Amino acid sequence: MFASFDPVALDMACVDAANKQGIIHGSCLEEREKHTCDHFINTHPETNWEVCIDHAVKLGLGNKEYELIEV
Repeated sequence: MFASFDPVALDMACVDAANKQGIIHGSCLEEREKHTCDHFINTHPETNWEVCIDHAVKLGLGNKEYELIEV
């Protein structure tokens, strides 16, 4: 479970956590060629999720930096 008062930092923490996970056997990600360490880009190369994060930062909704505290 992740929680934060900063929605941008929360999204970045979730993206980083997802990208640290191994590839599930039999998934569509396993079937694709791996070009980057970004599971989202490897699954949907036509999209750029980072644009949303950068735009949220420009709007002042938060920032990309976070400190992950495990409880």
